[in-house]
Amino acid sequence: MLFSFKGKKKKVNSNRELEFEEIFLDDLLKKQEKEDEVSERKIELPLRKKAFFIFFLLGVFLLISFLVFSSNLQFREHQKYQALALKNKFITLSIRAERGVIYDRNMQQLVFNEVRFDLFAEKSELSQNQSAREEVLREVAEILGEDLQNLERKITQSSQDLIMLWENLSHRDLILLETKIDDLPGIRVKKRTQRLYEEEESLSHLLGYLGKISAKDLRELKEAYEMEDYVGKEGVERWYEEVLAERKGVLEIERDVQGREISRKIKESPQSGSSLVLSLDFSLQKKIVESLEKVFEEVDAQIGAAVAINPQNGEILALVSLPSFNNNLFARGITQDELQELNQDERNPQLNRVIGGRYPTGSMIKPLIGLAALEENIVSESTQLYCPLELCLEHKYTGEPECFPDWMFHGWTNIRRAIAESVNPFFYMIGGGYVSPSTASEFFNPNLPKEFEGLGIENIAKYLRLFGLGERTGVDLPGEVEGRVPDPDWKENYFEGPEQQKWYLGDTYNISIGQGYFLATPLQMATAFQALANGGKIFKPKIAKEILAADGSQKEVLAEELIRENFISSASLEVIREGMLQAVSSPGGSAFSLSSLPVTAAAKTGTAQIYPKKEIYHNWITVFAPYQSPEIVLTLVIEKVEGTRIAAQKVAKEVLEWYFTSRPKN
Repeated sequence: MLFSFKGKKKKVNSNRELEFEEIFLDDLLKKQEKEDEVSERKIELPLRKKAFFIFFLLGVFLLISFLVFSSNLQFREHQKYQALALKNKFITLSIRAERGVIYDRNMQQLVFNEVRFDLFAEKSELSQNQSAREEVLREVAEILGEDLQNLERKITQSSQDLIMLWENLSHRDLILLETKIDDLPGIRVKKRTQRLYEEEESLSHLLGYLGKISAKDLRELKEAYEMEDYVGKEGVERWYEEVLAERKGVLEIERDVQGREISRKIKESPQSGSSLVLSLDFSLQKKIVESLEKVFEEVDAQIGAAVAINPQNGEILALVSLPSFNNNLFARGITQDELQELNQDERNPQLNRVIGGRYPTGSMIKPLIGLAALEENIVSESTQLYCPLELCLEHKYTGEPECFPDWMFHGWTNIRRAIAESVNPFFYMIGGGYVSPSTASEFFNPNLPKEFEGLGIENIAKYLRLFGLGERTGVDLPGEVEGRVPDPDWKENYFEGPEQQKWYLGDTYNISIGQGYFLATPLQMATAFQALANGGKIFKPKIAKEILAADGSQKEVLAEELIRENFISSASLEVIREGMLQAVSSPGGSAFSLSSLPVTAAAKTGTAQIYPKKEIYHNWITVFAPYQSPEIVLTLVIEKVEGTRIAAQKVAKEVLEWYFTSRPKN
């Protein structure tokens, strides 16, 4: 008998009787052998229950995830993807219009628009196929005569979608591109208006110029702008950007799935910008420049500023700052060499000195100090003060004599004569007061008051600020700076060290004649003198007069803005006006050269010393005329004139003679 175990056979003695266990084992082995045989024949084995359950849960999870994701696309993000689909179907382009132009008060055009065309590449519209894209750019490069690699570099290095490839296309290139533009996907020709300015350079500070928009401009400006836009950078162009700027239209282009154009529709029509009429009299502007340049040659000067205002409403009639610059350089795109030349010019031609130049004014301030003294009853119109060639007093701390000079001896003086002849000691005393040295002093003068109480620095500062000094006028031009009206608090904060921070009587004396720490711009002085010309009103100076619609019709008249009135008595004003009239009419007056004008004028001159030991001055004058009913306040300053030569007066005389006799009417 044979036994089999795992495929092996073993012979067993057949004569021996089998035990029970052997019979059981034999049966078990036979069953195992059958199972092994069946197992070898099966192709697949059934999964275990646990494994099946895990696979089932995974399938359910994937199904649910798919349903959630598809539901999210269908419902929650439906609008987003619909918009993306529409974006692929529709593209919108800006339609440009013209920027508003600028005229002077007599409707002489000062700013012009010239149409230019620029070439752009739109990254998102360029073919994604490298070969096709290169073919388009090669075609463009051949038309422009440009290197292909340069064009590719401009596109790859820019982070913007819209990249300017070429500025100001020639007429030939424009025609060639327009004939092939349909075969150049991603390439666009855009129309741009370039500004051209009147060639008179003295208008540059006033008009300003356009420049490429900056990131800061994009944040600050309210209207919709694009990165390739140009905006006002200085002058009127900057201040009235939102008035002059065009409102772009919107062109919608519908495309099929292959990107081919189906239709075009104007969704929003473009609107040209509004135009500006300035209060500027261009003929007066040119006359002032001509006269200034003539006097510059006579006195060997190079720098000056002038402003003319209508005292009845604050309108600026002329605004000149010399030297100037050509704003057409910026309009067409200034080169690096040209910009460097401008920046390295020591005369700083880009500075608008009328609103951005701060000067000591010298005696120009005396009428305002006189008004304050009359208002505070420091003097009356009949008060006589003895004015020596040198006003000396004892130093408060050392006892040593401290003397303050006059430019000539005047003797007994009232306030009218003090203004007319610009008498320094009179204003020292009414400004800072006076205490006579002891009788034993060599500087004792019995004609001088033993003790005289002046305004003091607090009152001086108060009245100067009433006339708008020490602050911006609010003129509608960018770049205006504050003046400076110093007082003890200012000095303490400005300087370091107890000696420099201390306020001395000499500081008050210096401010009383427009020297020391006092500073003002020409426009601030002209604005203050409005009140002397018109009887006590200060108007905010402004350069824009009217806004015109694109069709030329009047859109808005920019009304005058009264800042302050009735803050000085008419009696005090009349005394000071008479003193300024006497400055012109009296042979001893500081502006007697203006007495031959065709109309009666009133004036105040100033010579502000700028170097302690050098006879070099800023030469000032302010004139208003006609005296009874003033039409113009003219303020001039010429920098660094040697000696006390008449410089600003010559300009004022020539300009006002022309203004009242030869000026062209409207």
